[in-house]
Amino acid sequence: MSFSIEEQLPALYVINIYDEHISLARTKQLFAAVDELLLREGKFGVVMHYKFDEAHPDSDDFDKDFDGEIDDDDHHHHNNHKHHHEPGLAKVQKAWMVANRERLERDCVGMAIISANSKFVAFYAPLANKIISRMYRCPGAMFGDFDKGLAWVQVRMPQPVV
Repeated sequence: MSFSIEEQLPALYVINIYDEHISLARTKQLFAAVDELLLREGKFGVVMHYKFDEAHPDSDDFDKDFDGEIDDDDHHHHNNHKHHHEPGLAKVQKAWMVANRERLERDCVGMAIISANSKFVAFYAPLANKIISRMYRCPGAMFGDFDKGLAWVQVRMPQPVV
């Protein structure tokens, strides 16, 4: 299993990612599962929990030049780019984001990314809103603690009318 999706509260989705490199087939399954959730109307929040980082909390093996853009070309690796993409993966990711951009922009109240990798979080946390907003068109933040990330999204969720 390379991912799972839980619904913490109505319309607050936790996407657990267990493998750093998800295959093209599993990525398509993930997007299909998220597409099912997006069929529901209304506002929603997302917590993306990178579970694979829990085994390497202090690793500095991450791509420090990532700017929030998905590669157009699956084989375009410049400046010793360390990510190894399965052919077709980048195109599928970009197509999914383009297809869902309006819905994400309109209804996503926030996306928290959770990573146990303290160096990754320290580097990206100040840039997280800019990167997530650019990629997913919704407010974003990065946390090293699941509960803090979940709370950040929860306060952005629409409150029920009493």
